[in-house]
Amino acid sequence: MKPDPADRWKIRRLLIFGAVLFGAVMIVAGGVGMFADRFTDALVYGGVTIITGAISAYAGFATYDDVKYNGS
Repeated sequence: MKPDPADRWKIRRLLIFGAVLFGAVMIVAGGVGMFADRFTDALVYGGVTIITGAISAYAGFATYDDVKYNGS
């Protein structure tokens, strides 16, 4: 029996939105630290890396899923 595609994407979206939100919090925390003489560039760099990786993985796996299940 084939799994319901809506359920697969629901879980994936939840994971991707969680990762992007976590990355955004890291960027904001690094930016706030700039005003407290504690600018942590590692937080900003890490947040950008997490967001970029999450969006790239989402797009890549969406393409793979489309080719695998729809044959396009």
